[in-house]
Amino acid sequence: MCRIPENYLKEVNENIAVNQIAYGVSDKKIAILKGDFEGVCYLCEKETNKAVFEAKLSLNKFDATNAVYVKHFDFTDFKQEGKYYIATEKGVSFPFEISKKPYEKVTKAMIKALYFQRCGMALEEKFAGKYAHGECHNFPAFDITNPKRVFEDVSGGWHDAGDYGKYVTPANQTVFNMMYAYELFEKGVDFNLNIPESENNVPDILNEAKYELDWMLKMQDETGGVRHKVTTANFAGNVMPDDDKLEDDFKFDEKAEKYLAQNPEIDKEFLKTHQVMSQVSLTATGGFAATMAIAARVYKKFYPEFSQKCLDAAKRAFDFAYSKKDEGKEWAFRNLYPQITGEYGDGCWFDEIYWGAAELFRTTGEKSYEEKFALLFGEKFSKTAFGAYEQGGHGSFAYCLCENADKQLKAKVLNEIVKGAENALEVYNRNAYLNCLHDGVNRHENDYFWGSNAALTNKLANMISAAYLTKSDKYDNAIRDSISYIFGRNYISQCYITGFGTKSTKNPHHRPSMFDGVKEPIPGLVAGGPNDRKWQRPQTIEGVKQSEGFDWDKMPPAGCYIDWEWNWTTNEVTIYWNSSCFYVTAYLNSK
Repeated sequence: MCRIPENYLKEVNENIAVNQIAYGVSDKKIAILKGDFEGVCYLCEKETNKAVFEAKLSLNKFDATNAVYVKHFDFTDFKQEGKYYIATEKGVSFPFEISKKPYEKVTKAMIKALYFQRCGMALEEKFAGKYAHGECHNFPAFDITNPKRVFEDVSGGWHDAGDYGKYVTPANQTVFNMMYAYELFEKGVDFNLNIPESENNVPDILNEAKYELDWMLKMQDETGGVRHKVTTANFAGNVMPDDDKLEDDFKFDEKAEKYLAQNPEIDKEFLKTHQVMSQVSLTATGGFAATMAIAARVYKKFYPEFSQKCLDAAKRAFDFAYSKKDEGKEWAFRNLYPQITGEYGDGCWFDEIYWGAAELFRTTGEKSYEEKFALLFGEKFSKTAFGAYEQGGHGSFAYCLCENADKQLKAKVLNEIVKGAENALEVYNRNAYLNCLHDGVNRHENDYFWGSNAALTNKLANMISAAYLTKSDKYDNAIRDSISYIFGRNYISQCYITGFGTKSTKNPHHRPSMFDGVKEPIPGLVAGGPNDRKWQRPQTIEGVKQSEGFDWDKMPPAGCYIDWEWNWTTNEVTIYWNSSCFYVTAYLNSK
């Protein structure tokens, strides 16, 4: 045991940033200290307060993103499981664990959080505990391009984010993360989630993904095209999902009266009883083709008929998207009145169709899909990006996993993947906070925008692709260190996962967590993270000033975060931010 000097303070000092969830026993273990810390740091047992390891701090390291100097306390050599904190002359850190399985609990919670997003069914207490509520949004929807046409069943799927809309483009990424995590890192996601389908001899991560896939199949029309979203006319108010009444979500203002005058076949009462089904978009359709092709191979041994249904849907969607790719501007999504919910607009659709070609080739082995993939490879879009908007990285990874891929083309695609991973590794190597978020020299040239935490995990997804395909562990330290940023080792010592860590996100912009009468938010939700883009910040919401006592313009980029329930710019949650995070921890679990 080591002896801590008498003058060392025992109060928590948030300038000592640690991974508040856990470090792996055999992993690199570093705390990051901001400010003028000096001398020796001590690793202490939480229960006994005894010091078990000591080391001097590193030399100053400059954090270019936030223009501050930091020092590192490296306790990698200590490998005993347990609960600990770090003691310094200026205070102690938040507590954390050292564990052989550091990410299992949080991975399980992040996946289970999708169950709490289920739409169209009651969440029973047996599975949801104190977060139970009744069924919701089982209303028919009218076709926004032809109000006379009504879709009686648009039930199911997940609420996308803090609101109650259901969108195909983010769904595509989410189910990709789930199905690929199962395909490639099965032991990293092999959990009983305590959901209604548990114990049916199908892995629960696939049970949960199928709940979304079943809804997604309802979004394909007879042409093969896929409708972008189905939502109420406007965002829901301050209500639980089962209390969301359609008449409350449609504002009968001057614009509404004009709309009704132009569409005499509908009336106010009709709008009060129907959701709105959007038009087809190429981004939704291309990504849908990809995810259904994945589902066709993943579910084949569990549900052969469902597998075939997915494959047929994938082919029809791809044929539609590929035939329209050169007239994409006509199919780029934009909101049409009266539907004024989130857009998920995307000016490039080639990456989604590219991904669709890759997955269909991987699933069927049909060379015609490879030929189309090769042509799309020549288009200008990122071949390494992962996300709800940019999906070229999904397609590149899928193609490189094809056993019968053209060797020359595969080498080119792999080169793009590795190049992207090396670029991210370069950022990590110069980042004093040990993560891959780009540290733009000029403000607003960094990665601290809406959903910055997903910007990080999506970069890590490409690094995982490179690591998996090259059978290398050279990126693993960068991946582990970067995920520690999400778990609290950052400029403001904020753990961005609800229910985990000491200083965790407690007030997410998430209606069920806001209005269920339960003090604690639903656990396992991933907050968006710091956002320094001034134009993305409303100054007031419903008359409440969100930044009272907080000077955004003087705050460094990584500090632009407020844990406030109406601050959607930094504190919203989404299904695809969750999935991109647990995709990373699934990879680490499998190691």
